[in-house]
Amino acid sequence: MDYYTDVDYKIGFIISEFLPTKKIVLRSIQNLDASKVKIYKVPVYSAKRESNNRLLLRIFRETSFRYVSFKIFDTLFVRFFRKITNRRIDNYAKKRGIQIKSLKIEFADINNEIINDEIDILVLSTNQIVPLSTLQSPKLAAINVHLAKLPEYGGLFNQFWMMLNNEEKGYACVHIASKNLDAGKVLLEDFIQINKSDSLLATYIKTAELAGDLLYQFLSNPSKYLNVDLEVEKTPTIRGLPTSEDMKKFKIELNKLIKFSDLFTVEIF
Repeated sequence: MDYYTDVDYKIGFIISEFLPTKKIVLRSIQNLDASKVKIYKVPVYSAKRESNNRLLLRIFRETSFRYVSFKIFDTLFVRFFRKITNRRIDNYAKKRGIQIKSLKIEFADINNEIINDEIDILVLSTNQIVPLSTLQSPKLAAINVHLAKLPEYGGLFNQFWMMLNNEEKGYACVHIASKNLDAGKVLLEDFIQINKSDSLLATYIKTAELAGDLLYQFLSNPSKYLNVDLEVEKTPTIRGLPTSEDMKKFKIELNKLIKFSDLFTVEIF
């Protein structure tokens, strides 16, 4: 197998096992030298360190049952199914000989891991708010994979908002991870056409696949994309959780969050 020929960087990933992560990570590392990759796996917790169940309850209070059901599928069900079918990222990493380590959300410990492992480039594919100390731990840069166009759509839940706003294109990008959420310089971006007949889940997965391809492109030649002014920032527009009214509008004007046909037409797991 041919490996990347760029400078011999050591790549670290901070990931959480939710639906798009596998798409993003596996598409991007398929040709990386396994000895130069380290994955740090952290739980799918909120920034307030709530458990998944508490997070879902908080979302339920602020939004609607339909969106909570979608997030249960995105996190708990997907993780459970991947576990019982041996499709977790852990299984792939072990087959490739890639080091993967599960860690609690104690960023001081994670920082030490990154420094001790002499990571050059840190890639974020997690719903965590990562502190500046962690972003400064790699030797060269920390980058984030974002499933939307910046600065127009910062934060989470962007496929929902893009579809509700009748956007024709769904973007993904690779950008510098900075102190301010989703404000770092965009290094790479591309888009898919949003199909009006697609469910939210299908759009979500297609955008994640695009993000994985962009990350693959970045990791094939990081020097090319990092040879710019990395201090440039733009303040993103960050929307909150969808309300019950937003969900009703989505259902009336668009389509379903998840379709049964998605199980056969898109690669979910």
